[in-house]
Amino acid sequence: MAKWSGWWEQRGFGRQKMHDLVLDVAADGMVRGEGVDCVGRFTFRGRFRSDGTISLVKQYLGAHRVIYEGCNSGEGIFGDWLIPELCWGQNTGRFALRPLPGDAAQCGEIRELVPACWDICQV
Repeated sequence: MAKWSGWWEQRGFGRQKMHDLVLDVAADGMVRGEGVDCVGRFTFRGRFRSDGTISLVKQYLGAHRVIYEGCNSGEGIFGDWLIPELCWGQNTGRFALRPLPGDAAQCGEIRELVPACWDICQV
């Protein structure tokens, strides 16, 4: 599994960084991974499609799930997340994920990604 950097934003929480994030993208596009953030430990499962779009399910251990839909910008993955079970206004926001080169200490935090495929990944 490769190390990644990432964040998500939610009204009331602001931008929250994901820690110890690792993802494995198989040759067939299947994605598996795990990490931790201010909510708790989670797993990622999903699929990278050939058009550059990605769908992931983030499952917090013993808690709720979050649906991530985005696209590859060339620098990383940018998109929106949704908690389907919530309907009170704080159930969606933005996210970004970026693979880290060999030494994560040499990389800065993701500030913003401007997706090259923005026209096709307005989710």
